[in-house]
Amino acid sequence: MKMIKTVESAKKAIKELEEFVFLVENYEVTTLEQRILKEYAYTGSIPKVVANINGELRMEMIDHTAVSNLLQSKSQDLLHRILKDNYLLKTRPSRRK
Repeated sequence: MKMIKTVESAKKAIKELEEFVFLVENYEVTTLEQRILKEYAYTGSIPKVVANINGELRMEMIDHTAVSNLLQSKSQDLLHRILKDNYLLKTRPSRRK
């Protein structure tokens, strides 16, 4: 979490987080890709996404590479863009090796 230096920056951070929560909770899922994005927004973990989606479908439908490729692909909507930006920041050290 970012260090908050002022009340104004704290209010801004709270507003951004509330908007993200609202976006995820009201995200309309019509495709498998959108289901993966929503699941990743809730878990923040590719292995958990793979386990949860495959558990729901009762078959090995997706794998780690498919989720990673989806997160790195061209953004389809606002949630995808936010998740992609966060994923690329999170994986930056491992991609720089």
